[in-house]
Amino acid sequence: MSLLEVARDTLKDLPISDIVRERLSLALDRFADAEAKIEVLQAETGGLKAQLERERLDHKQTQQELQRLKDEHAEEIRVHGNVEFRRGKRTGGVWVAFCPVCHTLADLSTGGVCCADSKCGWAPLLAVEQLEATRRTL
Repeated sequence: MSLLEVARDTLKDLPISDIVRERLSLALDRFADAEAKIEVLQAETGGLKAQLERERLDHKQTQQELQRLKDEHAEEIRVHGNVEFRRGKRTGGVWVAFCPVCHTLADLSTGGVCCADSKCGWAPLLAVEQLEATRRTL
């Protein structure tokens, strides 16, 4: 028997006026409603805590995977003569010219060096032969 049921049974046997008895009954009803809400909120809180723990674990695993991918695709970067050179897995371990503004692969097909992205407009005063000489010295 719960504490609330004991209080209701006791209320029936007490020698008090009907108005007081009704008010006490109303207070017990409110108390019962509050207890029910507390149980629902506690269950919801437990579920949210479990979900938060799952999300934390997932976040930790995602961070570890991101770090692994960063390490796997790390590139060595050097800037020389207003040209960005990169070497890493993406370039096959060879120094390759990139635009220092938008980091797009440099276009060498024009006889000079310029950005492959026509919207960027970067074009250093450097010939392909100078670029090749610089790349060999890196």
